[in-house]
Amino acid sequence: MNFVVDDNFFGDFKLGDNVQYNLEVLRGLYSAQAQAGDSGRFFRKPITILLASIAEALLYDLFWRMKHHTREGVPNVIDDVLVEERERTRDKFKTLIDGAKKHHLFADEGDGIYDRLDRLREVRNRIHIQNSNAKLERDELDVYTEERQKEAERAVEGVLRQMATKRQRSTNAQGYVGELELPWEPYDPSGTM
Repeated sequence: MNFVVDDNFFGDFKLGDNVQYNLEVLRGLYSAQAQAGDSGRFFRKPITILLASIAEALLYDLFWRMKHHTREGVPNVIDDVLVEERERTRDKFKTLIDGAKKHHLFADEGDGIYDRLDRLREVRNRIHIQNSNAKLERDELDVYTEERQKEAERAVEGVLRQMATKRQRSTNAQGYVGELELPWEPYDPSGTM
């Protein structure tokens, strides 16, 4: 069962379109994974990497809004944080996660969203087959596990839900991307993080 998250928060509509496109790619990969039986495990790497890319894009869009939407601002972000972030450039997954954590941009009520995002970043960075940095397990089959795929889903779902509920844009700047359909069962059917 897929579920939908509102698109009401994107600052860069083209980035939102690209997130939408990558969610469509994910739906195709999930469908193939479900039909592949035991061979479905081979879809975990591309699925997890795409999920990490989506999470990074969502964080990037948030910091981009903080920096460039000087008139509109960003709901639930205090002015001191906006001023500080307008002087910085955050464009790498690690610096985006660190900035979100520093400014408490996401509710982290014991679920460890920042740690989850950071683990997802490490798994994404393990895309290189040679593993020259000796990060995580040596065998990729042990890196891209069902558990890590599910953790990646939870990270993306958590960021999306919080963006849609706490960082929404004004009503005249919504609806340009379209609802975001996620190809997994919701981890939090109540809609809260």
